[in-house]
Amino acid sequence: MKPLFAGASLLLLALAACAPAATPAAETTPTVAEAPAAPAPVAITVPAGDYAVDPTHASVTFKLQHLGLSHYALRFKTYDATVSFDPANIAASKVTASIKPSDLVVGYPADYAKNHPGTKFKSWEDDLANSTNFLDAAKFPAITFTSTSVEPSGERTAKVTGDLTLKGVTKPVTLDVTFSGETASHYFAKVPAVGFSAKGTFKRSDFGFDYLLPAVVGDDVQVEIEGDFIQKVAS
Repeated sequence: MKPLFAGASLLLLALAACAPAATPAAETTPTVAEAPAAPAPVAITVPAGDYAVDPTHASVTFKLQHLGLSHYALRFKTYDATVSFDPANIAASKVTASIKPSDLVVGYPADYAKNHPGTKFKSWEDDLANSTNFLDAAKFPAITFTSTSVEPSGERTAKVTGDLTLKGVTKPVTLDVTFSGETASHYFAKVPAVGFSAKGTFKRSDFGFDYLLPAVVGDDVQVEIEGDFIQKVAS
């Protein structure tokens, strides 16, 4: 039996020697996911120039948290804003705005004087606008915003940073602005027009506006702006 086992062993060794060497597995290079292509910029066809807000088709609203339950809205009725708009160079655009704090609406259906014995104000709007605890419009007749930079952030968006002046204090505030639309000829004005939406937040305590903070009225003021802007035409 030993010669048989020995012969078999020699045969296996011979076959092994003749067998082709195993090909090592090819090294694979890990694939790197390609970054998504940047969105193509929106082609804006209105001409560069100054565009003034149409106050009959716009809104400026401040919202503040009330008692930790919901957000209370103050809507300003009188304001002015101009956008110096350059579609070919968005970063070169500029924004200026002014709000009249004495002219606002909040909606208080109850009898304010009856619910606030001893108050010298005839309504909640009157209190908010003229009390030294609130906007103190007699002393500070305007809330203003002047942009200091415009940074494109997407196809139709930009971050607009500027100086907000409220109750005599000036602080930087950033608004997230969306380019809503355009028309070569406004339906009524018959000149180019554009539309913008803007949102932002600031802390009222930064402006020395800290009455009823924080138990009754929150610190964060949410700003919401909508507006049609019509190109200014030299008269």
